[in-house]
Amino acid sequence: MLMQPTTIAAAQAAGSPYFWDNGQKKLAVTAEQLAQFQSGGQYDPTGGSALTQWANLNTKPRQELYPVGPPYDSSQPRQELYPVGPPPDQPKPGLYDRLNIRLGELYDRGNERLGELYDRGNIRLGEAYDKGNEWLGGVLSPTTESGIGVPRRLERPVRKGRVAPVSYSQVAMDKIADWEGGYQDKPFDDVGTQRIGFGREYAKGEKTTEAKERGWLMGKVQDIGDWLDGVVTADLNANQKAALTSLVYNVGKGSFKKSKALKALNAGDMDEFRSQAFSKNKGWVKSKGKFMKGLYNRRMKEQALFDG
Repeated sequence: MLMQPTTIAAAQAAGSPYFWDNGQKKLAVTAEQLAQFQSGGQYDPTGGSALTQWANLNTKPRQELYPVGPPYDSSQPRQELYPVGPPPDQPKPGLYDRLNIRLGELYDRGNERLGELYDRGNIRLGEAYDKGNEWLGGVLSPTTESGIGVPRRLERPVRKGRVAPVSYSQVAMDKIADWEGGYQDKPFDDVGTQRIGFGREYAKGEKTTEAKERGWLMGKVQDIGDWLDGVVTADLNANQKAALTSLVYNVGKGSFKKSKALKALNAGDMDEFRSQAFSKNKGWVKSKGKFMKGLYNRRMKEQALFDG
């Protein structure tokens, strides 16, 4: 059995697009490589997330397996076998011929049997491969500290009274990272609070990296998404859930849970929800009672995503 690589470096050295971490299959790409991919010619800014595009380009289709060499071709003539060397100068009459015929029959039967086993093995391996691909066909969700995408869980069917499946998470992460002003490697002031990375609260003296902050952000996105599953009863598509995730990330769970916006959303009154959540008069556009142009701009972007 082939050993499964357990680090990104081992997977890349073996030419595998994946590695395994505690039984989880993850994409073997570093944050630096992902950044280089985004700046290269293969990345399409309109074609979805960079992580998904990288996975599509670097995940190779399976090749046929040959466990016992190339397929047996029964149309080719067999070669004569000489298990005890060439015939003696004066063999006993008929003995050598009888032995060669018998060995030839055994050879043909053996080759036919090996051919059957080869075909059955390839069919069985192909079925196992397809079933495995179907089982692993969930959404890639970057959940590690390095921010690398891994199959976090399989998509759930959308049922009435439940929000969209986890495919929202990459959309939410990309939007939040952008709307928070991108990665900040130094602390900055946010209305009296020191923050770093993509808006995380800063602890004095700490050091961080972009990969670590992306991992933290994805964990935060997943936490908010799971929380929304418990408080939202309306049916949402992926973009709507991503927009709500950004909104809750910015205003907090407590503020959203007790809001008139959530009440209107669960009642199916989308016009009232948009007014309570995003509008200049009623939405979350103030800080300490003062209208903030930056908050209003973000609400407009979230509304556009919600309606998209």
